[in-house]
Amino acid sequence: MTFFVAKLKPAYLFLFFLPLVIVSCSKKGSAPTPPVDNTPKVTVLSITTGIYNTEVIITGSNFSNTAVNNQVFFNGKAATIIAATATKLTVKVPLAAGTGPVSVKVGGSAEVVGPTFTYQQSWVVSTFAGTGAKSYKDGTRTTAEFNFPTGLAFDGSGNLFVSEEGNDDIRKITPDGLVSTIAGNRTQGNDNGNGASASFWNPAGLAVDNTGNVFVADYANNLIRKIDPLNNVTTFAGQRAIGFSNGQGTAASFDGPTDIKIDASGSLYVSDFTNEAIRKITTNGLVSTFVSIKSPVGSNTFNFPFGITFDKDNNIYATTYSFKVQKITPGGVVSVFAGSGIRGTTDGPPGSASFYEMFLLASDKDGNLYVTDSNLIRKITPSGQVTTLAGVETTVGSTDGPGSIATFNHPTGIAVDKSGNVFVADTQNNLIRKIAFE
Repeated sequence: MTFFVAKLKPAYLFLFFLPLVIVSCSKKGSAPTPPVDNTPKVTVLSITTGIYNTEVIITGSNFSNTAVNNQVFFNGKAATIIAATATKLTVKVPLAAGTGPVSVKVGGSAEVVGPTFTYQQSWVVSTFAGTGAKSYKDGTRTTAEFNFPTGLAFDGSGNLFVSEEGNDDIRKITPDGLVSTIAGNRTQGNDNGNGASASFWNPAGLAVDNTGNVFVADYANNLIRKIDPLNNVTTFAGQRAIGFSNGQGTAASFDGPTDIKIDASGSLYVSDFTNEAIRKITTNGLVSTFVSIKSPVGSNTFNFPFGITFDKDNNIYATTYSFKVQKITPGGVVSVFAGSGIRGTTDGPPGSASFYEMFLLASDKDGNLYVTDSNLIRKITPSGQVTTLAGVETTVGSTDGPGSIATFNHPTGIAVDKSGNVFVADTQNNLIRKIAFE
């Protein structure tokens, strides 16, 4: 190579070395290509506050167009992604999200943090027990089956008792979710006995006393039945024949008892539907008439009381077929508590609110009333203000979710647990539903 270069003329020598110079200059002078930044970024949320299941659009960059390749978290709780593009993710707020940042992960990328979202608590409906099948099956609450559950009542240990119009029995749901039958054999009758030896006929409202006895308004039998803690069933009051007589135990008579509650002294109060009366039964079984449309005490009478409940001051509240909730003092004075008397579903103050088709009701420790009203669950404050807690009047269904979109099908029984959660016998859906503020 040295000899060859030496023999070249100067012009040729320049041409020989020129490509090497060009290559050398090129390597020293060009800038490196920057790496592509594929890190996802969150820039803005369409809204920064909302309830469970609210849709939120997250705007940013480097998201995956395939929804399942993205993960979104609200304060650490995973959200449901319903649509995805490279710059927008549409998600639903997870339950009980709390207040905290919204973050995103795409594929194997690191989690990136975006703006803060503030979760607003609201009443949320879920399915507590039952599959929806119209049938009979004991077991866990998610596998158990019901047939027209009607009445509900809690005992002091948190067990929930359910009367079934379709199966003519009484079921029990323990706090850990085990469903069993404590009395009845799914055959219409009025037999007394232990557990499955006993029979009922369209049992309705329930009440449980401090010692664990369950009392049943046995509607079609015109009886008040008692189930002791060992599941022995007896007739506490009534004689099966239709009547309107007072007296001791089975000497008394009723006509379609629909609900039953216990006052602070342990006495039972019964809504005697067709007799249009509230009857009282003492702890030793003596039956009397507390108030009746046939012999009114107050200036306001009522017709066909269906559900009853107490407040902490021992006032009775009753749903009636006059589309009103009426209040009865311990002295027997009757007044209208809420409802205009005009059939409807209007929320508002006590005198202008309306009800459509009320059934049973329950109260919480703060004095609020909860009423099953057609396909709605209504709430009445101690001042008589009426709101719709859950349900869509024009829609029949079993949709869970926020109260404003949840649906029911002819709910009847209702009860409130110690934590303030509302439980509903969703009768024609054959489900037990739970409404919690979360």
